[in-house]
Amino acid sequence: MSSGNSEVKPPISESPLSPLERLQLMVPGFRGYKVKDLIRQDDFLVRKTAASMLEEALGFVERAEEEVARNNPFDPLIQQYETLLSDLRTLISEVWGAPTGDAGMHDRFKVFPENLERLVEYDLKLIDTARAILDLAKSRANPQAIDSLIRDARTYVIERQKLLVTEKLGEKW
Repeated sequence: MSSGNSEVKPPISESPLSPLERLQLMVPGFRGYKVKDLIRQDDFLVRKTAASMLEEALGFVERAEEEVARNNPFDPLIQQYETLLSDLRTLISEVWGAPTGDAGMHDRFKVFPENLERLVEYDLKLIDTARAILDLAKSRANPQAIDSLIRDARTYVIERQKLLVTEKLGEKW
């Protein structure tokens, strides 16, 4: 009898699948920006998935800070947690508040074909980084280590947004 159940599978993000295939497994309903009328929906799904992980991480960080404060209200670690919480809230706000092509009533998202692969890569990096932030928050990692990942995630939010713009704006980038 084979012990197939004891085999450890790599996380989706480290599998041999393409970035698009990995995202489709990690973000339910994601279509890869291929259906023109659903580009906004795909963007929303990516942002929702990342934001959900970040909001869950926020809860873990808040509980860790509360525990430290309960044990020693003057612990310098509390200030690090406060900075981390502020940065995490800002990131969540940026993920949710990213322009979604609604600048004008009739403006639509435009994914330029040459940018599609890069967009999917940034989406995957954002989701992977959000998951890493959540994992570190669950394990009560050093606040500075988590904050470093938050800076990375902010970069991915900005870079992916540059690729996912209305056609009019795309000409200005």
